[in-house]
Amino acid sequence: MMFLRLLLLCLFFPALAFSTTVLSDHVKKYDAFSIDYFYDEENRFSIDNIPAQKFHETPNQFSFGYRDANAWFKIELVNKSQTDEYVLYFTEPLWEEFDLYEPSETGWKIHHAGLLTSLTDRQIDDINPAFFLSIPQGSSKTFYVRGKSASAQIGEFQIFMHEEFFRPTRFSITDLYIFYIAFLLIVTVFNLYLFMAQKERIYAYYIGYILALSLWISVLSGSYLILGFTPWNEGLHASGALLVVLLILFSNAFLELKDRIPLMYTIFNAFALIIGLLSVVIALKVPYAPFLLNLVTFIFFTLLLIIAVKVWRQGHLKTRYYLIALIVYMPTMGMMNMNYNGLLENTDLTRYAFIFGSFVEVLFFNSLMINRFHALFQDKIRIQSELIYEKEKYEKELEDEIRSRTNDLLMTNDHLLKQTKELEKTKEKLTQQATIDVLSSLYNRRYFSDVAGRSFDGALRYKKDLSIMMLDLDDFKNINDAYGHAIGDKVIAQAANVIKDSIRSSDVAARYGGEEFIILIPQIGPEEALALAHRIRKDIEQSVVHTDNNDAVHFTTSIGIAHLHAEHDTDIDQVINRADKALYTAKANNKNQVVETV
Repeated sequence: MMFLRLLLLCLFFPALAFSTTVLSDHVKKYDAFSIDYFYDEENRFSIDNIPAQKFHETPNQFSFGYRDANAWFKIELVNKSQTDEYVLYFTEPLWEEFDLYEPSETGWKIHHAGLLTSLTDRQIDDINPAFFLSIPQGSSKTFYVRGKSASAQIGEFQIFMHEEFFRPTRFSITDLYIFYIAFLLIVTVFNLYLFMAQKERIYAYYIGYILALSLWISVLSGSYLILGFTPWNEGLHASGALLVVLLILFSNAFLELKDRIPLMYTIFNAFALIIGLLSVVIALKVPYAPFLLNLVTFIFFTLLLIIAVKVWRQGHLKTRYYLIALIVYMPTMGMMNMNYNGLLENTDLTRYAFIFGSFVEVLFFNSLMINRFHALFQDKIRIQSELIYEKEKYEKELEDEIRSRTNDLLMTNDHLLKQTKELEKTKEKLTQQATIDVLSSLYNRRYFSDVAGRSFDGALRYKKDLSIMMLDLDDFKNINDAYGHAIGDKVIAQAANVIKDSIRSSDVAARYGGEEFIILIPQIGPEEALALAHRIRKDIEQSVVHTDNNDAVHFTTSIGIAHLHAEHDTDIDQVINRADKALYTAKANNKNQVVETV
């Protein structure tokens, strides 16, 4: 797929060098283009002499395996768009040094964004390297990037339009990592509860495994940098080794190898020791240690799969779910390891499939832990039943009487509980029917009147501000006539949603009539209340409802607003009447506006 996209680029721009990327107004994000790569094996070149070296063409998404020396990238851009501002984004945080060299009239400007550069010292505050690119319209520019990886030389360059990169709703792989870590922490808390209830060592191993996975994901994604932690250059392999060690301990306990296959129990513990030692060797930066760790891990997982099948065939039926988790998890993690070692092409599938694989594994393992908890709980119940049965041999008559009375009490208690729940549900339903308008989910007119009266009395007593806002949807009958009452109901509901999203928790909004709404606004001044009215009017004007034919239905509202006059007003109806008159004035003045009464 990458090859085809690059081929199309070459066909459409044959006059340009193959590694030149043309920026246009039609593309907001570039994630399939060609760059040039040079490996400075002896770290002897600088920006002054690197342009003269022979670069090799490579896709923007690449993997060159584990290399310790400097990697240089040349990115040639031709700007045929109507904007000068772009952002160069790199998807991997695990590079100790990652510097952008930008040509200028006085030489080269250098921008740093690797692990050794704090987030506050980077051009763009992001856990992944990101740089501003300024390319005048109609011109071309060549940038160089020098990187030194703390792990493998792997990653993907992406180019964004400035507005697209800083779009608040843009979702990145970092967001996915953060959501995943949050999910893992929830699983950890849940299993901590199971551990406290059962006090079984296997739950401690599983909790440790989930925490190690969270740590490994945090290091892999660079998420831990957000919390202000110091960059951990060897963290990926150290946390990865810890992850495998805890998986070994968990698997030993779950597969019951100590009782079923004692020899494999010893061998698995030996693997745990070897992998733990390799993590120390990696921390000392011994050459080829990461590759050796990956090899040992591959051998372990292969052996684990074989042993799990054997245990399943011995009659440990729950192992089938463990096997399903492994069968999904192992290929995805294997693809990622081969990707990191440069043995597989770096694609979104080979790079990120492990997220899905590990997610499935966690779900299955967690189900096994819940099932185990349930089984142990049932065993406790069974033991208690047996003890009761033994006791019945000596105290049968007394026990029968106790059981009979206990059952009567339980039945009575259940009956009372059911009645209580039904009464609560009925009360809740009646309360909702009495106070909430079904269509808009806002309060109804009767409830509003009660609350508004009390708020009016409090405002007079404590000399507080109070405002009333009346809203009426413009030309609502035309909407019903043109699109039907079902669309009219959607318009009312959408307007109600805008109102709910705009007001404070202390404000009270209600549906006052068919397409008319009213809002009680206590304890803010007239200027703030008026600003709120303008904001609601604008948000409703920008709202849209779609018909079944995907026609867009736009609508507006007219708003009247009035404020409490403590010297003259004797009840809330006077304020409401003034707001209503202001609303009619807004209607008479071409609608879709706010009128404030004095």
